[in-house]
Amino acid sequence: MKIATLTLNPCIDRTLYFGAPFKTDALNRARYAVTNAGGKGINVARIYRKLGIRAAAYGFVGGTTGGMFSELLAKEDIPTAFTETSCDTRMCIKLIDADGTCTEANEGGGPVLDDEYRALKKQLERFTADGDDTAILFAGGSVPNGLSKTVYRDLIAELNQTGNLRFILDADGEALKAGLESSPWLIKPNAFELSGLVGYEITGKTAREKAENAAKASRRIKAEYNTNVLCTLGGDGAVYTDEYGSLYVNAPHVTLRGFTGAGDTFLASFVFAYEKNGRDAATALCFASSAAAAKVELAGTEMPDKNAMMRFVEQVEAVGLDI
Repeated sequence: MKIATLTLNPCIDRTLYFGAPFKTDALNRARYAVTNAGGKGINVARIYRKLGIRAAAYGFVGGTTGGMFSELLAKEDIPTAFTETSCDTRMCIKLIDADGTCTEANEGGGPVLDDEYRALKKQLERFTADGDDTAILFAGGSVPNGLSKTVYRDLIAELNQTGNLRFILDADGEALKAGLESSPWLIKPNAFELSGLVGYEITGKTAREKAENAAKASRRIKAEYNTNVLCTLGGDGAVYTDEYGSLYVNAPHVTLRGFTGAGDTFLASFVFAYEKNGRDAATALCFASSAAAAKVELAGTEMPDKNAMMRFVEQVEAVGLDI
């Protein structure tokens, strides 16, 4: 089994923490700052590293900020196979004040040039075609300037021809809708993103009712695109849907300290446990729910270790949804 991640639009996350309420049109002095390499695929690679597996990170990196980005990942011992671009790796700024209010300012990223995209495709083709093992590729996040919103759809279609591939897509909006047309093995929307796919709001008066509505929408996606769906519902748990039906897992009650990367943690730990336990989706859901809970107990982008990921397993249960 080969595992890699793809982040088309990675970033350097710079988080500034302030000791007072943030004021616009005024000087605000940060008490301290934290800098990390960011992106959905990067977070997935981080979780796999915590689980003892080195998943190579593919994507674009370039300019003066690209060197800083690569150095940050090297410190975490995450293997990389980035394609160089002429543009800088984007910066994303988070401002968190004493009240816990978070203000974000993100660069768009890119533009990525045609020859740079072709070079990345060749790298990914070598990854999927190298050997007889099944290749698992996590791809997700926003699309940088210079690339079409259909980029995931096109990549899935082309890479499926080069090897035995399980393409896992975690995107939103137009990129997710287009990607579905090539039937990835799994998508991981949250309730809002799933709502955008089916055209109505996924909600409910209780966690169970919300899960049942998410399952109905997920089964529609499965029937139409032959794609498995892992829908995360935040504090209400998650629903997994495949050809056998839908399973719901609750979320443990924990203290929220940092939600960034919780969905990526859920996805990576689910797929890890799914493969390790003979594709037992119920066991995988319980491990993923516990791991995501451990993540939100940590501030910022810090990721839990394997022992922490197991901490809440006894507080969760995966049950079938007969709808």
